[in-house]
Amino acid sequence: MLEDAVTGGLQGFLGDNAKVLNVFLDPSLAFRKPDSYVNSVSKLLPPDKNVEALVVSMCKLLYEYLDLPFKERNGWKLSDYVNDATTKVRVSGDAKKALSVFKRVAADYRAGAKRLPRLASLFSELASYMEAWSLIEEARLRHVEEQYLLAAEGYARAADLFQTTVAWAHLSKHHEASSIMEKGEALSRQEKEEDSAKSFMDATRAFEEAQGIMTNRRDQVFGPQTQKEIDNWIEASRALEKYCLGRVMLEEAKILDKKGAEEESRDKYHSASDAFRELMSETQSDQSRVELEALALFSEARSKMKDAETLMSPETYSEAADLFTKVEKVTQGRTFRHIALASSSICRALESGTRFRRTRDTQLYSEIKRQLETATDYYEAAGWRRAADWTRATGKLFDALVYLTEAATERDSKKKTELYHLAEKHLQLSAKLYGQANFAAKQEEALRLLARAHEEKELLLSPMEALAGNPALTGVPGAPAALMKSHTGGLKELEEAKVVGNLTAPGTEVNIGSEFLVELEVANVGKSVARLIKLENIGAEGVQLDGRRMPRQVKGDFIDMKGEKLEYMGTREIKIPMKAVRAGVFLLKPRIMFVDEKGNYRSYEFEPASVTVKQLGISGWLKGPK
Repeated sequence: MLEDAVTGGLQGFLGDNAKVLNVFLDPSLAFRKPDSYVNSVSKLLPPDKNVEALVVSMCKLLYEYLDLPFKERNGWKLSDYVNDATTKVRVSGDAKKALSVFKRVAADYRAGAKRLPRLASLFSELASYMEAWSLIEEARLRHVEEQYLLAAEGYARAADLFQTTVAWAHLSKHHEASSIMEKGEALSRQEKEEDSAKSFMDATRAFEEAQGIMTNRRDQVFGPQTQKEIDNWIEASRALEKYCLGRVMLEEAKILDKKGAEEESRDKYHSASDAFRELMSETQSDQSRVELEALALFSEARSKMKDAETLMSPETYSEAADLFTKVEKVTQGRTFRHIALASSSICRALESGTRFRRTRDTQLYSEIKRQLETATDYYEAAGWRRAADWTRATGKLFDALVYLTEAATERDSKKKTELYHLAEKHLQLSAKLYGQANFAAKQEEALRLLARAHEEKELLLSPMEALAGNPALTGVPGAPAALMKSHTGGLKELEEAKVVGNLTAPGTEVNIGSEFLVELEVANVGKSVARLIKLENIGAEGVQLDGRRMPRQVKGDFIDMKGEKLEYMGTREIKIPMKAVRAGVFLLKPRIMFVDEKGNYRSYEFEPASVTVKQLGISGWLKGPK
């Protein structure tokens, strides 16, 4: 376009004499060295010709080709106009227009390579440069449309094209990093937080490497304009590096959130918010500031939400809801707006839910359900499947809590049992949905409540069972032998979850003060899945469970199995650290508690095994415990 503008400008200024001038001075020089070209033209033209007017004529045509408004500037050289036009095309808000321009120019360069064989390599390189820019503009459009994988593909292809050039190879790594960053965005949208955090960290390193490459290139080039352009690229790369670091913290906070680590998650969210605010203060773009403010507010709101969970504070949940509402007003992204609205509704529901847990006031129930249903709608509109599952799971959890509350105050034993049964059903679904959403800590909470509901229901049935055990009612003759032989029991039992196991204790004596392992091998021989809840009755008077060696699982005198899933014919080996504290022979009789798919709370007692603890003699004390 510039070459055509130069030729057209010469013809408008000199008429047919322009053809003669082009024989002595190649117009393509104007692109490579615009000011040198003008200097040469001024030497070839007669003294009475105004070279500045010629430059203006050329630039008017160039801006016209690019559909840009032209304004004459005092003291501007041809290179100034060219750089100004290029920058306006690159940063124009109309990405579709820029994309069209770059594609058209790339096609012109390809045609020029065929028309002028001597300049074929130069034109091919320029065509690659323009094609790369058309891919970048298309990737930016895809990003705005939240098609992040397509954006990643566009940036990767642009990076490859830059790498084939001599003049712009230093831009390749920056756009390779941009491609990795877009993959991180896509993985985050798919709720794959671990993979997303890794992609953002890889992008951080790539942007850092890109800055080094561009700094080396800057030191090799001449001319303040070119150096300034590379400085702008370095600054852009540095800003994106900081953004990716903030996103790493945000994804890590989400990972910790799912694991139930409220305090660690809160701190990560807070750090992410600080990172986005710092970057917001450095950026010159109004659009970037708006987007970064939305991210900073979102991270701050999530941090406040974790505070509320730790403190069980309805007031803090309300503050978090207000922050999410601010995010919705600031952000311009459709999906982000839905997420902000959903999160605000979640906080309002949890605010009421926290008050409900304190007061057991069932009048709060309708407000909780309304807010959760609103949140579910927004999550589904945003395409966040797991978040929608989490919300439904939380709704079922509150349903169960209401049933448990009503059961606790109900006097009629039949109605009481029905309420506990309803609570069990809702807790089963809640645990299942939390599992689908990958929120292990919440799944465990639902399973613990399920176990409690089941125990409460069994307590209601125990008087009847005690009455049925009265010898006066059960003192009947033994069942006929023939009837016993025809019994086909066991088939129904194996259709349900059935956990069995074997206990292995130390085969020899152990000394006082020594540490040893008790090994359990458990298997599910029932056809349905079993969820392991806890392992209890582990120790005895002279041998104790050594909690120091299992700090995350030991809860007082039992081991928390955290709802671990055991499929049909699945096995699990459990090594229990023990410590001998008193001499004698002690019997170990551990019991494992589990829940089947129907929510039935069941247990299995291992065959007991004895452990002999020996008092050390003098020689033994000298040698010390083994």
